[in-house]
Amino acid sequence: MKRRDFQIALLGSALGNLAEAKRKPHIPPATAPPIDAMAQIKALHITTGPLANGYLVAPHGRLNWYFTNLGLISIVQYLTPSELDTYIRTYLDLYLSRTESNYTIQDVNFNDLSLQNITLVPSDSDNSYAATLLTLVSRYLKASSNWAWWELHKAQLKNIIYANIATVQKPNGLCRVFQLPRTSPVSNFGYLMNNIEDYRGLRDYAAILAQRGESADANYYNNIATTITQSIIIYLWDSARSGFRVSDQDARADTSTFYPGATCQIFPQAFNVPELSSYYTQAYQFLNTYAPQWTQEVYDPYPWTILGYVAAKRGDTARAVLQLQASDLKFATHPEYLTINELGFYQRTRSLLNGFADT
Repeated sequence: MKRRDFQIALLGSALGNLAEAKRKPHIPPATAPPIDAMAQIKALHITTGPLANGYLVAPHGRLNWYFTNLGLISIVQYLTPSELDTYIRTYLDLYLSRTESNYTIQDVNFNDLSLQNITLVPSDSDNSYAATLLTLVSRYLKASSNWAWWELHKAQLKNIIYANIATVQKPNGLCRVFQLPRTSPVSNFGYLMNNIEDYRGLRDYAAILAQRGESADANYYNNIATTITQSIIIYLWDSARSGFRVSDQDARADTSTFYPGATCQIFPQAFNVPELSSYYTQAYQFLNTYAPQWTQEVYDPYPWTILGYVAAKRGDTARAVLQLQASDLKFATHPEYLTINELGFYQRTRSLLNGFADT
C-alpha cells in the first residue's frame, strides 16, 4: 500500500467526526492566523492509557509511529531539558517497549475517546519507521547528551536498524518495504521516498556510532547508505524526463500524479542527501512543472508542508510563504488534515523563514 493512500485510510477510519464535518458547509476565512505548530504537536501528546507518552496523529486519530517521528524531529531543537524528557525521551521509551520480537512495530487504533481500548494495526512499512526513529534518536542525543539512555538502549536500536534496513536491502542496492516473510503487492518495491529516509537514518545512526568509538559498525552502516545513493542514481533517476522515478518498478518518472509522482521529487533535498545535490534543481523544477499549484494545496486534502520546507531551504521564499498561508487556512477549517508530520514540516518551514537553523 502506498503511504499516502494509507494516511487517507488512516484518517478516514480513525476520525469519527470527519464525515460529519464534511456535511456541514463552511466558508473559509480569507486569511487565518499562523499555526502554533509547537503547541499543536504538544497537544497531541497522549497522557493516559496504555499508550501514554505516545502521540495522536491528529485529533481523535490513531497513533502512527512514522508520522510521529517526523513531527517530533522538527521540535527537538526548541525544547528545554525538561521538555526533552517529557515529550521526546518518554516517547522513545514507549516506542522501544512496543517493538515486536522481530524489531518491527504496529500502529495503534483507539476504539473510543478514553484511549484505553486499542486495536493494533500493521505498519505501512518497516524501513521508514526504523529510519525516522534513528533520526529522532540522533536529534535527541545531540540536544540532551543523555548518553546513559543510549548505553541502555543501543543494543535494541542496533537490532532495529539491522533488521529493518540492512536485511531488507535488495541485490540492486535499494531497500524493500517490509521484512520477509511479510509481503504485499508493493513489498519488494524500492521506493525513492523510503530509501531517502533510510539513507538519512543510516547516516545519523552511523554518526552516533562514530562519536561513541564504534568505528566498525559506523563504517558498515555508512557503506549501506552510500550504496543506496548510488542505486538511486542508477535505478531511480530518469534523465529523459529530468526527474526521479517513484520506485524501481517504474520505467519513467511519473508526470501524471501529484502523489507520488511530483511529491517524491523533493525528498533528496528534504532529507539532506548531498550525494544527490546535483539533481535537486531539476527535481524541484519537475515538481513545479507538473504540479504548479502545489502552494495552493489543491491536489490533495493534506497540505504536503514538506514541499514548502524544501522551497524555504532553496531560498524560494515566495512559494514557501504562499504554502504557509494555505496551510493556515486549511488548519482553520480542517485541522484534522494537518497531521503531526505536516505540523512538523510546517514548523521547519517557518523556522527557516524566520532565520533559524534547521539542525
